[in-house]
Amino acid sequence: MSERQMIEVEAIEEVQKRGVFRYSVRGLGVEGRSRQPLLDACRQIKSLLGPTAKRAGLFREGRSVPDISCSVEWGAAHTVEERNSGGIRFVKYREFEIPLTREAAE
Repeated sequence: MSERQMIEVEAIEEVQKRGVFRYSVRGLGVEGRSRQPLLDACRQIKSLLGPTAKRAGLFREGRSVPDISCSVEWGAAHTVEERNSGGIRFVKYREFEIPLTREAAE
């Protein structure tokens, strides 16, 4: 599979120079802002396509090779954790527990 056959997550711009990037996936209606645009896009892609063996790559404007890529499944299942010591690592993604938030609001 060549890089162009993968789902392209386009890194559009850094928002307010704070490490948050605006991104989009043409043709799927996926867009957002994130510090980890590839992984967040993978979660959106998976919610639209369901389980898939496709790969996704993070592309900058004018580049034909992705900066980073992964399977949609792997990307959807992981997030980035920043350690207090300054290091970062990939960890399993856990959704926020929305029912607890709703109870607190009531």
